[in-house]
Amino acid sequence: MNVRLLLAFCLLVITAIVMAAIMLDLISVGLLVGPYRFSHWTTWIGSTFVAVYAPAYHVLKRICPKRTKTLLDIHNFGFLLAFLLVSIHFAGQMSRPPQAFPDLGEGIALYVTMVLLVATGMVQRFGTQGLKGRFYSLRTNRAVHVSLLSAFYIVIVVHALGNLGFL
Repeated sequence: MNVRLLLAFCLLVITAIVMAAIMLDLISVGLLVGPYRFSHWTTWIGSTFVAVYAPAYHVLKRICPKRTKTLLDIHNFGFLLAFLLVSIHFAGQMSRPPQAFPDLGEGIALYVTMVLLVATGMVQRFGTQGLKGRFYSLRTNRAVHVSLLSAFYIVIVVHALGNLGFL
């Protein structure tokens, strides 16, 4: 039994349960923490981790090759936790009442990008059993995963600047 795969799957199930609880108003994430809502803090923390650790991981695995396995675990499980934090914000936004429903705009593109990053990351880490074929390989998956990270950076900057009123 692959313990890491089981842990990753558990984190995804927890994410789905937390999102469902927020959408059903069993958990409120709209409370203020300082000047901002709790859900905004979660997404800023999650997005910052992804934005900072992705390039750091690329550099650190070359500087410390003996620590590659630990760095990969931090990458995988850190990103799954970041996905949970971003999902809290997304569910909070989606559960708002119609009169206060947000303009989804690039936010939906950003969340879809995060979902695809998680999916391609899971395939990259845990294999492609059932996905191997003539047109899809781990090499293709790696290219898609890295490309999605580039899309993440572009969309997160546009999303942040738009919500700060600069765009």
